[in-house]
Amino acid sequence: MSGRRKKILFDQTQNERGRLESTYSDLGQLLTDNDFDVEAYTEFIILAKNLKDVAVMVFGCPNSSKLRPAEITVLKKYVMNGGGLILLSLSGGDRGLMNNLSKIASEFGISFENTAVKDERNNAGLPTMPFVSDLIAHPSTDDVKDLLIPSACSLKVTGKATHIAVTDETADPSRAVVVAIAEPGKGRVMCIGSYEVFRKGGGLKHKGNATFALNAFNWLSGEFQTVKPSAVVKGQMKAEKGEVANLEASAELEKTLKRLVNAVFDLQKDISKVKQQVSNVDNNVEMLRDQFQNFAEKTQHQLGVMIPAKQFKTADESKTSSIEADLKALKKELKSIEQLRKHIEQRHASGAMPEETFTEQVRKLDSRIKSLKKKMDKKQKELEDLTTKPE
Repeated sequence: MSGRRKKILFDQTQNERGRLESTYSDLGQLLTDNDFDVEAYTEFIILAKNLKDVAVMVFGCPNSSKLRPAEITVLKKYVMNGGGLILLSLSGGDRGLMNNLSKIASEFGISFENTAVKDERNNAGLPTMPFVSDLIAHPSTDDVKDLLIPSACSLKVTGKATHIAVTDETADPSRAVVVAIAEPGKGRVMCIGSYEVFRKGGGLKHKGNATFALNAFNWLSGEFQTVKPSAVVKGQMKAEKGEVANLEASAELEKTLKRLVNAVFDLQKDISKVKQQVSNVDNNVEMLRDQFQNFAEKTQHQLGVMIPAKQFKTADESKTSSIEADLKALKKELKSIEQLRKHIEQRHASGAMPEETFTEQVRKLDSRIKSLKKKMDKKQKELEDLTTKPE
């Protein structure tokens, strides 16, 4: 899947508390800004065909709902064949939530326990909002000092599964696993005792959680790059540049440019959906036009009543209008992308943009420009064929 945006699905068939459009909206935006496509999974059964091009599948705390045995089988095969799976629970575990996440997690050596993690000393204002600083070195914990794990249950780890986050001595239960991972077959699994670790306005507000979130999904999707430069690299950058403020401003600008490039692809995806809907409407209008034409002809023949038959544009007229509208939209989009590319070139030429970032962004934009020009040529040819069509 290298070279393209990876897809993450957030399941919404199990009455999850963690939902993409609300609870996890900030998480969804974070992932979208970093080259992922995020979507909600709403079909009421987990089907293998729907997971074919999915990098990561998310279950954000199912509530009073259980996965079917057939769905568990599909998910296990999906992981073994290279997929990423993240399961998030809450205090009380399966028993408290009346779900069966452990049924699938246990296939990989992890289960959610009927516990409620608290820490009277090291917390974010409430004992049920403990900080966890005992983190194992792993791509998902890179550059993360601690995690805020609200309302969590603890995990049991067996076999080849391993823990990467454990509660402090002051917690209850102490030295308990709250984040665990496994790498069965070609895939990756992560289990977290709290779905609120990524919650909008909750855990995700904590700096460590935001970094961990991006690290975790990069790892789950098969990408092992860290989210940002390590502390050592940051120190070197500071020594070379001399001013942290300038570095932060530059990083923020690069992030904005990255969002603009990603927005181009998101917009194209939305345009494709709308075009499909418009195409369906056009087909229906054409069908109605034909039906009306037949009705008019039959009425005229049987009753001798003249009814204007041409109530709609002809098929060729409708198609011509549609092609002209498409061409106009494509030209407008092409102009915008070319302007964005020119701006990126100027920043690179001035030395304000790193070579690696410049190459990546230009590659994406050039690919889109090439695709747009190809579509425009095709549309222009269709238009010429229609306008030169013999009477």
